[in-house]
Amino acid sequence: MTPPRVAVIGGGPAGCAAAQALREVGCSVQLFEQTAELGGRTWTYRDGPDHLDTGAGFITNFYPRVWALAKTHGFASEVRELNRVTGLHNGRQLARLDVSSPLSFLLFPLISLVDKLQMAWWTLRLTFQRSELDLALPDRLARRDTRSIAEMADQDLSPAIYHHLVRPGIEPFWYFACEDVSAALAETLTAHAAGARFYYVAGGIDRICHAMLDGVTVTTGVSATRVEVSGGKVQLSLSSPSGPSVHEFDKVVIATTASVANRLTQELPETVIPWALRGFLQSQTYAANIHVAFRMPRFPQPLGLNSIFPTGPGAHPLAALSFHRPKDGDKPTHHELVSVYLSDVESRRVMQWSDADLARHAWTLSRSICAVLPEAVPPVLHVNRRPEAIPVHGVGRYQQAVAFQQAQAQSGRTIFFAGDYLATATIDGAIATGRAAAEAMMVPQR
Repeated sequence: MTPPRVAVIGGGPAGCAAAQALREVGCSVQLFEQTAELGGRTWTYRDGPDHLDTGAGFITNFYPRVWALAKTHGFASEVRELNRVTGLHNGRQLARLDVSSPLSFLLFPLISLVDKLQMAWWTLRLTFQRSELDLALPDRLARRDTRSIAEMADQDLSPAIYHHLVRPGIEPFWYFACEDVSAALAETLTAHAAGARFYYVAGGIDRICHAMLDGVTVTTGVSATRVEVSGGKVQLSLSSPSGPSVHEFDKVVIATTASVANRLTQELPETVIPWALRGFLQSQTYAANIHVAFRMPRFPQPLGLNSIFPTGPGAHPLAALSFHRPKDGDKPTHHELVSVYLSDVESRRVMQWSDADLARHAWTLSRSICAVLPEAVPPVLHVNRRPEAIPVHGVGRYQQAVAFQQAQAQSGRTIFFAGDYLATATIDGAIATGRAAAEAMMVPQR
């Protein structure tokens, strides 16, 4: 019996996970990635001895799918613990917080003792529920998906806790505003906060994607332009430097952003893409991000910080200032890398600026929260502009994602979708959606 021929569009964690799962059940899988490199929004930029994780830069001890891959595919030794001591700057002072240290929390100066007790009690209650909560599984989050993080904080916490702990735990990593996002995200993160550990992949975080592609035919530098269905087969139109082409497959997994997935399938009838799926794809919004990485002279002494985040009320154009030195270990080098991440609103405002103007702007914002940075703008290593950096998990999206995945698991389908917009924007969430798409594809036809 000829194995099913399956195309996977997208070489990020979701696409690679789908390709791996389908290959393991005997499918003939071909993966197409429009850029020259695998990894999607977890791609690692390399320049000589330096490598820079352009998107996700770490994993946690509550990413079970990533850990299983590391053990299975032999890169567990490359996963190193990252001491996550963070600086929080309220415009007047810089406060240190080690998220894994109760003592550091007790000494944290930006909230009162009463606030600390309230936060500790709230965290403790959620900790007892952590086994029920998984960022990668929307059905575990759906019942909490009824209010925004800001509404949750207003009802359950104090303003100081919200502005100095909750927002800095969300916005610097996902760039969107807590007013726009489901409380299920914050509650799940809080449930796993006690005992949380953070890790990086020494060779670059895109190692995770590469590890999943044994036995999969991979073609990079090729863009999918259109998906059609005829006679129970899928015609995939591609564009490459050698010209356009059309290839036929039995089924396809579209593991891209929701907007790209919608564009590729927009001409398909409702019998192929039901309105329930189409409406979800069309309504998904994204936070933008600009990431400017600098290569600067090494600090005489380590700052002892992984990152610095602006904190306090109001919008913050700067999302995060991050130092890569904690990832260097004993690497002999006379320079170090510093990354600046702009928030969604600020990224959209300056998206069209030149690299030079972005560098000056990013450095000015960074010096406002880190006085030890030199006044002169250091050389730029890399500028990464992402108009669609992170899917916004708005109120109700987890519930809708459950319905979406149930609908695409129905038999007789030829087109399937995967991506972190169907879970939570984490590597673990993306992997879960790729596997879910593969499982849905294997449902016997009735």
